[in-house]
Amino acid sequence: MKSSYLLFGPAVLAALLISCSGNGKQFSYTGQTDVDPITLSAQASGVIDSLTVREGDAVRKGEMLGRINTDRLLAQRKQQEAQLSELDVRRVSAQAQITQAEAQLSLARETLAKTERLLAQGGATRQQRDELSTQVQVDEANLAALQSNAQLVAAQEEELNAGMEVTDIAIRDAQIVSPITGVVLDKYHFEGELATVGTPLLELANLSVMTVEIYVPLSKLADVQLGGTATIRIEGTAKALKGTIYWVASQSEFTPKTILTQETRTTLVYGVKIRVPNPNGVLKIGMPVDVEL
Repeated sequence: MKSSYLLFGPAVLAALLISCSGNGKQFSYTGQTDVDPITLSAQASGVIDSLTVREGDAVRKGEMLGRINTDRLLAQRKQQEAQLSELDVRRVSAQAQITQAEAQLSLARETLAKTERLLAQGGATRQQRDELSTQVQVDEANLAALQSNAQLVAAQEEELNAGMEVTDIAIRDAQIVSPITGVVLDKYHFEGELATVGTPLLELANLSVMTVEIYVPLSKLADVQLGGTATIRIEGTAKALKGTIYWVASQSEFTPKTILTQETRTTLVYGVKIRVPNPNGVLKIGMPVDVEL
């Protein structure tokens, strides 16, 4: 991905200028430094409350760069907390009713058992036994209904807790956090503007590692190996950096016509990308460099 900060167009970036050194074996290619920028987009919808960073500011991974308004989400969270408190009261009440119903059922069963023994001894009537048997059935049905109601309350609590987790995630997503340590390249929106999910807010890049793309002719491609080293020289200085080849095109292409002469118009070349550590910030985006393989 090419940054809008490039000083030259893609055709110049693709320029292949080959020159032999004095030993006749080392070849130099002209390339241009670039980065792979990251577009930081909104993960929540709302008015941007703050977005204080500016273009060129250095940022750290995990640093909060701004926030989208969360008033509606915070109100929703309070409503959910109130509903959870209400369900908690219902749960306690349901459990108390179950405890009472279990005791009542236990007493009814004991009374029925005693009555059946008395009936066998002639000390109770069949009608008494039948009435107590009916009472046990009623108490069992009542207990089952109370237990079912308690299960419903528990399910509602679980659903509400899940909803609160979703709200918490939405509140967290309203925070605009840098995913990398790098520099702000571009700022697309400002405080007070409305953002929706997916709205690009900032463009960031890690400048501690730069990339350089060159084009190598077929005759020199055998000398290019993944993981191989390359020497990067900055134009106008004696400064040299070491880079690593991490990508070689699998297909050839014609050298861009804007840099061709009639003699080289049909030359086939292969794109090669080099990753160059830039710990001291010597390399800048769009800087022309010479690459020696």
